[in-house]
Amino acid sequence: MNEKILIIGGSGMLAKPVAEKLREAGYTVRLFSRKISSELAGEGVEVARGDLFNPADLASAMEGCSGVHINLSDTSHHKAVKQILTTAKEQGVKTISYITGASTAEENRWFGPTNDKFLAEQEIISSGIPYMIFRPSWFFESLELMIRGGKAMMIGKLPHPFHWMAADDYGKMVTAAYGKPEARNRVFCLFGRESFRMRDLLVKYIEAIHPEINKVNDIPLWMMKLIGFLSGRKETKGAAALFAYFEKARELGDPEPANLLLGRPDTTFDLWVQRKMKTR
Repeated sequence: MNEKILIIGGSGMLAKPVAEKLREAGYTVRLFSRKISSELAGEGVEVARGDLFNPADLASAMEGCSGVHINLSDTSHHKAVKQILTTAKEQGVKTISYITGASTAEENRWFGPTNDKFLAEQEIISSGIPYMIFRPSWFFESLELMIRGGKAMMIGKLPHPFHWMAADDYGKMVTAAYGKPEARNRVFCLFGRESFRMRDLLVKYIEAIHPEINKVNDIPLWMMKLIGFLSGRKETKGAAALFAYFEKARELGDPEPANLLLGRPDTTFDLWVQRKMKTR
């Protein structure tokens, strides 16, 4: 196989498993970002550094690629996707894939970041380029982000359960989609095998991975918002807004079409922990 797939946002947590699984399946992978860890580069993986909003950088990165996987983080998704689609049409890209989230839907457009992703999805759907959109639930790998300064932090209550999944399973499903023509022009909801409330899973996580932490510190939303206001820190304000959103928003959609076509995620939390411990 000589197809080359460009991953835009090549430095993110979810770029590595997608790159690895695509490479294992015989694709050549090119990672594009301003900063890319050297550990991601290797046999079958190329690195292109540049600015997403610089048309020349983007065109150079996309040259020779049959597919483009969009893996954005801290930027305007809608604005970025419009730029990517313009360049993709110029470069003759055959497939666009994009990751959003399991709560991305019309009913949740009241939340700015979700509306941004929703509008980006609509741009892709109406672009005329064959597409695949992935709406995964929460990832086990996100749990480590809740450990700060040797403490486990839970913001708000988050009463709704989520079907957590492993990033490795996500990478497998994206790769499977690229190999199946019938996966084109589809929106896939990706759910893990088990359902947990966030706080319950965070407790299990620190027991298994951080036994030196003896409890989860619960931070009320009002307190997190106040800290963000007083400190002026964008990161703190963003975390408060995100957790406030997920106190209301649930994961949406039916995962069965993705499971049937792309393969059901098979990594339970306990199995994920076992694998993580082996690599520490």
